[in-house]
Amino acid sequence: MACFDEKGFDETTTAEIAKRAGIAVGSVYDYFHDKRAILLEILRGTVEVVADTVVAGLDLSRWEDDDPRPAVRNLVHLVFHSRDVNPGIQRILWERFFKDPEFRAATEAIEHRVMGAIVATLDELKARGRLRIDDVETAAYVIHLSIEWVSSRLVLGDDPVSLDAAVDTASDMIERFLFPEPDSGERR
Repeated sequence: MACFDEKGFDETTTAEIAKRAGIAVGSVYDYFHDKRAILLEILRGTVEVVADTVVAGLDLSRWEDDDPRPAVRNLVHLVFHSRDVNPGIQRILWERFFKDPEFRAATEAIEHRVMGAIVATLDELKARGRLRIDDVETAAYVIHLSIEWVSSRLVLGDDPVSLDAAVDTASDMIERFLFPEPDSGERR
């Protein structure tokens, strides 16, 4: 990870990875076909950590209070700050996502897990009469991609917006979209 983080994917060689690990290059090839295979393994681990964070934040026990807004803010905070997990690797993974179908497939498999958890949570909240929206699947899709894109841009790019201000704004946007005003039974 350190080699990729410091030099990027294209500039890192398998020989540098072996040297950094303190093993022979041949030993690397005993386990990985090439540096791309190493990066795919890192992808699975890194993105799985991010997905685990989101899925844990969607656990319904966190949504038991009468006011779901704190749970939304906590979840958005977790997603935004999960970008701090190996940010250099996450930059490379986003780059590879657009260039390599296998990276895209691995990332999308984990996204499906996250989307499933979002839909399950929203379905339960809808069944409890706590949502103002009817189309849970579309809402989950829009929320997931909005938060994914904004959090990635903020942490992985050089955007001048404060991370905490973005958490507050994104949370407010989701809250207003999903939940009726406190004394309103409004549905969309």
